[in-house]
Amino acid sequence: MSQQQEIFVTTADEIPGYMVIQILGIVVGVSLLSKRYDLSKEDEAKKFLEESEKARVNALNEMVQRAKELNSTAIISVRFDSHRINDDYDEIIAYGTAVKVIKSVH
Repeated sequence: MSQQQEIFVTTADEIPGYMVIQILGIVVGVSLLSKRYDLSKEDEAKKFLEESEKARVNALNEMVQRAKELNSTAIISVRFDSHRINDDYDEIIAYGTAVKVIKSVH
């Protein structure tokens, strides 16, 4: 599979119509989220929400890139988590299981 091809990414443990033929391992993506916003101010709260979404997307994209490096065709059981680094930053984590899948013959 070319690294340019898309892969399945799902929070489910399986993909309807496909069968897992190989488990390649856990893949992880991480990004940082600044918490330097005054959430009592509407414009800063909005900016914080936008930055939160960007952090999740960045973590997800990094996880997908790791799976592609393993020649994975899917990532199953995807989850997000966060970890407080200090008063100013949180670590946003995306993780899942990289697998190879094939279309089921059913």
